[in-house]
Amino acid sequence: MKAIWKGNLTIALISIPVKLYPAIKRKTIQLHLLHRECSTPLKYERYCPVCNRDVEWSEVIHGYEYEKDRYVTITDEELDSIFYEESKSIKILSFVSLKEVDPIFFDTTYYLAPEEGGQEAYILLRRVMETTERVGLVRLVLRGREHMGILRVYQGILAIHTVHYLNEIVRPDFIDLPEDVGIDRKTLTLARELVKGYSASFDMTAFHDRSTEALMELIDKKIAGKEITVKPAKEVQKVVSLMDALKKSIAATEMKKKRRKAAG
Repeated sequence: MKAIWKGNLTIALISIPVKLYPAIKRKTIQLHLLHRECSTPLKYERYCPVCNRDVEWSEVIHGYEYEKDRYVTITDEELDSIFYEESKSIKILSFVSLKEVDPIFFDTTYYLAPEEGGQEAYILLRRVMETTERVGLVRLVLRGREHMGILRVYQGILAIHTVHYLNEIVRPDFIDLPEDVGIDRKTLTLARELVKGYSASFDMTAFHDRSTEALMELIDKKIAGKEITVKPAKEVQKVVSLMDALKKSIAATEMKKKRRKAAG
């Protein structure tokens, strides 16, 4: 895999030469937009209505609309110059507990690999982060934009999770919830029993992308010329009694456990 960035991971006067690799590869199936009449893929062209012609990529620049139909233009070189020095390094600002970072902040994940001459410092940093159970708060520049990130150890490799800035998180103040609905102790005890019955160790190997698999199955059937029948949507049953629903749910959970034991 080709590295998307090369530079240094720095803390104080220590500098570790590293390479950055994407850790995520989307597996969703790409569907094209076609003309219903002839199944021809649609084209999207860069067209200037003032010059009345198509525009090549070499003629394209960035622009910010500061007033209606008024733009200030920004070139790629100007974007690169904003964080030129910072774009050459990933700076560790501090070490924090991972428990302090809410998952809502996480965005994209990257792997960090040591470059020639940086192996010893890389291993040292990995070991000290493992023994202290701390993660690093870092600052890095990717594609002309400064990001904050969390540096941590994942399966023996240093990984960086870029995080959203606080002003990017939508506050849930607009959601209107009642302060107290008067949940009684018996209902709460049953709810805890249900959670206990569903509790398990986190294991992503037990899950797979059912949406992609189902879509691929549909595509294969269509290629093979098989008839496709659209199933009617199931009607969602309304909960009449919360207590009744909890009792039935717990009973169903116990039944599943008995079946697993019998099968085992």
